[in-house]
Amino acid sequence: MMNCLNCSFENPSGAKFCQNCGKPLEQKCPNCGTMNIANARFCMNCGNPLGEAVSAFPAKQPVGDLRLERLAAAAPAPLAEKIRAASKLAGERRVVTALFADVVDSTALAEQMDPEDWTALMNQAFDRLVPAIYRYEGTIARLMGDALLAFFGAPVAHEDDPIRAVRAGLDLIEIGHEYAREVRQSYGIDFAIRVGLNTGPVVVGEVGSNLVYEYTAMGDAVNLAARMQAAARPMTVLIAENTHRLVSPICECKDLGTISVKGKSEPVRVYAVTGIQPRPEKIRGLSGLTSRMVGRDAELASLVRLGEAVQAGVGRVAVITGEAGIGKSRLISEWRLALDESAQHTGRALAWAERKCLSYGQGLAYHLLIDLLRSILQTGPGTGEAETRQALNELGQSLFGEDSLEVTPYLGHLLSLQLEGPTLERVHILDPQGLQSRYLAALSQLLRALAMRQPLAVTLEDLHWADPSSTELLIRLLPLVGDAPILFVCICRPDRDAPGWKLIAAAWETMGAGVTEIQLHALSEKDSSTLVSNLLEIEDLPESVRNVILKKAEGNPFFVEELIRMLIDRRVLVETDGKWVAGQAIEAVDIPDNLQGLLLARIDQLPDEVKHTLRVASVIGRQFSVRVLEQVLSNSEHARV
Repeated sequence: MMNCLNCSFENPSGAKFCQNCGKPLEQKCPNCGTMNIANARFCMNCGNPLGEAVSAFPAKQPVGDLRLERLAAAAPAPLAEKIRAASKLAGERRVVTALFADVVDSTALAEQMDPEDWTALMNQAFDRLVPAIYRYEGTIARLMGDALLAFFGAPVAHEDDPIRAVRAGLDLIEIGHEYAREVRQSYGIDFAIRVGLNTGPVVVGEVGSNLVYEYTAMGDAVNLAARMQAAARPMTVLIAENTHRLVSPICECKDLGTISVKGKSEPVRVYAVTGIQPRPEKIRGLSGLTSRMVGRDAELASLVRLGEAVQAGVGRVAVITGEAGIGKSRLISEWRLALDESAQHTGRALAWAERKCLSYGQGLAYHLLIDLLRSILQTGPGTGEAETRQALNELGQSLFGEDSLEVTPYLGHLLSLQLEGPTLERVHILDPQGLQSRYLAALSQLLRALAMRQPLAVTLEDLHWADPSSTELLIRLLPLVGDAPILFVCICRPDRDAPGWKLIAAAWETMGAGVTEIQLHALSEKDSSTLVSNLLEIEDLPESVRNVILKKAEGNPFFVEELIRMLIDRRVLVETDGKWVAGQAIEAVDIPDNLQGLLLARIDQLPDEVKHTLRVASVIGRQFSVRVLEQVLSNSEHARV
């Protein structure tokens, strides 16, 4: 039966108009033409807003939507620049993680308030929530009354967009809790939001001067995100399995089983995200499939010798560079295991302080140094303030005794701890420049004291994402290797324009022969083939399967793993009686979602003309002569003119 929204009369299933008042019981999607039930808010086929949302915000967004324009104007300048640059690639297919957030029972809440008060309340809510989207470089695709739709992966792509989207969702819930307390106090009503996410493809259209852009959903990517939001409990984040498989190593998730989704023949498994894991698992790698490291014996031996020198009391700097997925983290892991085994025989072990830069961390002041300090204290972002303060004070007392007040107040301030009494007085009188000098002095004393107690290795991964403020202080900490057994390990992609590259350049300039440089290159075809065999534990892998993997991966270990994962997911490779066999023939292999994000993020960093050339070249094919490319580019330029 179908109840009429106008008169509540019960109509038989399949009726298109109410038998009592004649009002339509279905509504046609203006974007794709699919018929939906009358009270649907989003099209079940393409996810386009329906009903009242259509008149307020149709598929082609009107320039006059003041709320969206106001929020878009608040986008950080670097993000706005990236969005405008991406407009030149309009019409491209992008894999995005769509985030839907809305206010729970907004209609009932609005009825309890003066319309102007409700409008002000919602404006303030969006003003609080949207910066959390921008913090992770997501973009607002739609505003629909009490709901917003954001994309992570379009128009701007990152290699970790699903993780960024989940972090943003968790931040939205945290902001929602804080705002709900204020709303309860001011208006006496219960305010709550809910968030849903899903990952899938869209095609992004032109980006306007006001950063408003069009999109076309492909499949049910956006629709399923809307369904997740609708199914989520108040103040929770619900994700579909498409997103879960990409974020599960990082996020704490609760399996809620399956739900039925209109328009899908099979139930969808859903997960509630409860937080970020205190000790995240590796994002890369195949669960249940392992291989010894291949093709890096010489590099590992060089690092082992370097580590042994530091264990003997000599400070050094190591610089390890290579493209994404080439095996930098795996090399560090194997190196640490080798040194730990050596220490069992020699009795000389290294202490390790390890941290990775955040992909969205360049705008977060001192984020690398803060994370490094937490590593030394063995605390995480989720550790309470009291526990963090206790760990800092205990370390300070053990290293400096009565002189700890010369160090711990400034480290505590760097960690954003609440200071009191003498510790507060020491930092309160300092201007920003003076405070930075004290940060430097305190960190220098801390690292020196730790190294004198036990030789220390400080590994700084993904320096291409380091924030400028941390980079500047680390440059001034490098001279410590001249008189203390400290090993700085700088791990970076070869991105010389990144702020973090200044640290590597400074190491070469100031340390000279004290720097050990290791450049990781693609694996040879033989080593790649060995990696495939090790992962699948099979020597008689069909030649067609092996060739596809080797051809697509081009010597990149991460690419090898992701391609194998995709072939297993698609049951091209199946496990039978403990052995992997080819389940079906391979005709074509798409790029897995994980790799799409990685490659698109790299492409987005290229100059506009290079991106245009790459786009044209991709149409020609995998191999072509330069003369053919020149001719096609020439014809393309004439067509554009």
